[in-house]
Amino acid sequence: MIEKTLKLSSGIDFGYYDSGMPEVPVYKTVFALHGYSFTAYAWKRMMPLASRQNLRIVCINRRGYGKTTPLPVDQFPTPDRCSSDVLKSTGLDILEFIHVFSKENRLPLSAEHGGFALLFWSLGNMTGLSAVANIGSAAEEVQATMTHLKALILHEPIQVALGLPPSKGFCTDILPILPFNEFRSFFQSWISSYFDHSAQTLAEKCISNPNLVYASPSLFTPPSIYGIDDKEEQGKLFQESGGVEMDTAFVLFVDRDAAHENFKKAVFRSGLEEKTILVVSDRTAEMCLVTAWHAEEAGVKVAWVNGANDFAHWDFPEETLHTYLTVV
Repeated sequence: MIEKTLKLSSGIDFGYYDSGMPEVPVYKTVFALHGYSFTAYAWKRMMPLASRQNLRIVCINRRGYGKTTPLPVDQFPTPDRCSSDVLKSTGLDILEFIHVFSKENRLPLSAEHGGFALLFWSLGNMTGLSAVANIGSAAEEVQATMTHLKALILHEPIQVALGLPPSKGFCTDILPILPFNEFRSFFQSWISSYFDHSAQTLAEKCISNPNLVYASPSLFTPPSIYGIDDKEEQGKLFQESGGVEMDTAFVLFVDRDAAHENFKKAVFRSGLEEKTILVVSDRTAEMCLVTAWHAEEAGVKVAWVNGANDFAHWDFPEETLHTYLTVV
């Protein structure tokens, strides 16, 4: 799978992976944004399945990931620098990418069964929801393209991506004390683990349930990334610097009120509420479950990929794709 690049009017390059045009003239397109410390390569196992569903999947590398131009360090959020403007501008960049890609590839946007959906995974929800919330601030031709947006898929969002306060647990108490040079690899192993939450705990949907598994991965199912032995594939999937530092700054210092407003505006004030789902798995990390329950309380429809973890699109690509297709 080859990473291509697309240049915006600002000179910013965006790297992306494209499943290609299906063998039919009219099809839907899904534009996907990845999460923290993993690149757009995370959908690699799903890409070959797209065409048989008359679907095209375009996975975009966010700033500082893959071949995408990094965000300058002086634009990273800090305790003294407001992040809402940067959050807005990175969202607008995604909108321009969609517009330019759609135009250059002549996507069948206006056809009866055409159009596109947006898919955001993990921390990618922060950028993606900012993009949708700020469509009205984009150039007129970009706004025209965005009228063909048909659905939103929020895949395993974490709390900060929706502007929610983090729950007390492993991510707030243990991960932050790790040295930064160990944090990334430890987090990648931990977040791609499987967690054995009880059926009763999941059924209760209690946001502060002490019986949730907060820290300890399953002893019986290895983390998804442990099966990736090829060094080249590791290099494509794992991000070691650049975007990781940017995302860490957003996690720590993002304007949560602005992020939460983006979530509400994108989902509930865009006309997409009935075509929005949050996809979550029953063996994922606690913070993803809690986010799903928060969103469900707010009125977002939740769809489950049972038996999977945060890496459902890697370990269970066919089942996860069918879940996406319920709104596409």
